[in-house]
Amino acid sequence: MTETGSVGDVAGWEHRALERSLAPARDRSSVRARRLVDAARHLASSGSTSFTVGDVAADAGVSLRSFYRHFSGRDDLLLALFEEEARLGATMLDEEVRDVTDPGERARRSVEALCELVVTGSVYADVLVREHLRLGAERPDEMRAALAPMLDRFEAVLGAAAEAGDLRPVDRFDAATVLSLVLTHVQAARLLAPEEPAPAERIWRFCRAALAPEEMR
Repeated sequence: MTETGSVGDVAGWEHRALERSLAPARDRSSVRARRLVDAARHLASSGSTSFTVGDVAADAGVSLRSFYRHFSGRDDLLLALFEEEARLGATMLDEEVRDVTDPGERARRSVEALCELVVTGSVYADVLVREHLRLGAERPDEMRAALAPMLDRFEAVLGAAAEAGDLRPVDRFDAATVLSLVLTHVQAARLLAPEEPAPAERIWRFCRAALAPEEMR
């Protein structure tokens, strides 16, 4: 027989009761956290990340105390924004190639679609590129986790194209190289050769040449 109040006696009902009591507070907290992430996106869309924690809290309509209940600081919030954008980006790319059945074509369309997001000259895209480099250097583990949804998607798409024989065998490093090329070096190319167009198809040709099967080189 277990003692009254022991884990075996009350774990089931106590867990259910705790879940019911915490659910409303958890839902409210989730809503506030999303408002803060949306506020960071709104402020970053101006082309600057010089906004403060106070600016974010004001834009979200919450108190500073509420901000610090959810995020340890500005960089913690930016990491949450990156994770959200990576998830949204992966979903957007899935939509872009939903009706494409050929694996090689899906790989091409995925790379070109991401290029279009980065090279359109959007100030928000420029901000994300700059901040992802900084946070990648200062908080690499968290940045890696934030970008995982997008990297997972590219690894799967390129892997499928490789299995179909359109690319050489690829691994996660190859997928990371393609993703890094688009997110980072496209911006550098625009800086060094602003007069030259950098269409998405040129980026894909570069990636395609690097990943081509041996017999196609």
